[in-house]
Amino acid sequence: MKSKNPLGGIRGAAQLLERDLDNPTLREYTHIIVEEVDRLRDLVDSMLGPNRILKHEPVNIHKVLERVRSLLIAEHPSVEISRDYDPSLPDLSGDESQMIQAVLNVARNAVQAMSDAQTPAPTLILRTRARRQFTLGAERHRLVSEVAVIDNGPGIPDALQETLFYPMVSGASRRQWPWAFYRPVDFAPTSRID
Repeated sequence: MKSKNPLGGIRGAAQLLERDLDNPTLREYTHIIVEEVDRLRDLVDSMLGPNRILKHEPVNIHKVLERVRSLLIAEHPSVEISRDYDPSLPDLSGDESQMIQAVLNVARNAVQAMSDAQTPAPTLILRTRARRQFTLGAERHRLVSEVAVIDNGPGIPDALQETLFYPMVSGASRRQWPWAFYRPVDFAPTSRID
């Protein structure tokens, strides 16, 4: 596939660069490049190849959030990104790559909204909580995991509240990938986005 050739080149160059760097922070950035190239390759595969079945395997949600956090820190060093994790959460069942992409989309939209609104001291909080006796759809669950991406930006405009997760809907002023591009994440019926 032609799209994989440049990705392989980028991955290889980042690995070579990592070997020559003495600064651990810069080596971490090259590690991020390699991991993101791998994720992009998987995304290209899912778009161009036959539809793959989503993996349903144990996923540590805090590992997902830490990955998103490291990407956001590299992309937006001026945004304060803090964590508020519930360490008692068990692993979730799902596709780690798709979870990373979904949380990353929401977090990037939050950062973009803060930037567009020129929010002073932009702050993003990644938070997890366990919720007991929680209803999703019509089904009551004994225990669910809540993941929150909280920012101090302007909030979601009322006009977008009902349609926010429809394809091609965005409140951002710059062009973005539509939510439908990342639609393989199946939130329903075991998840809810508020």
